[in-house]
Amino acid sequence: MDLSPHAIAEVRITLDSFLEAYGRGDLDEIMGFFLDDPRIIGLGTGLGERNLGWDENRAQVERDLAQSISRQVTMDWFKGAGKGEVAWAAMESTAKMQTQAGEFDVTLRGSFVFLRTDHGWRIVSYHLSVPMAVE
Repeated sequence: MDLSPHAIAEVRITLDSFLEAYGRGDLDEIMGFFLDDPRIIGLGTGLGERNLGWDENRAQVERDLAQSISRQVTMDWFKGAGKGEVAWAAMESTAKMQTQAGEFDVTLRGSFVFLRTDHGWRIVSYHLSVPMAVE
């Protein structure tokens, strides 16, 4: 059965909350949005950012946080769907980062797969990308 509009709204709220936690830089809070499972998959924007499992994904998030002094990610666009206990979503956001090298803004795109658990929706797979400025 397709997910209800209410369930899709829950997924969007979960994704918004995840991005807010990322902005705060709270590693434990961020990881609370992931299913604690050795099979979760993550693809980041860096060439070597291919992660399998809880530990690799946690290490990736920790590295990302260490590379920035501050960060803010605002979701500008969202589409979601799902069936049963699984939801998938795509988003586009504006990321504002401050690093040792300076400040920058970037458009960030992401696709996510969520699993509904007793504790809410949890991320089981994600892929992030930065679109090229010129097509």
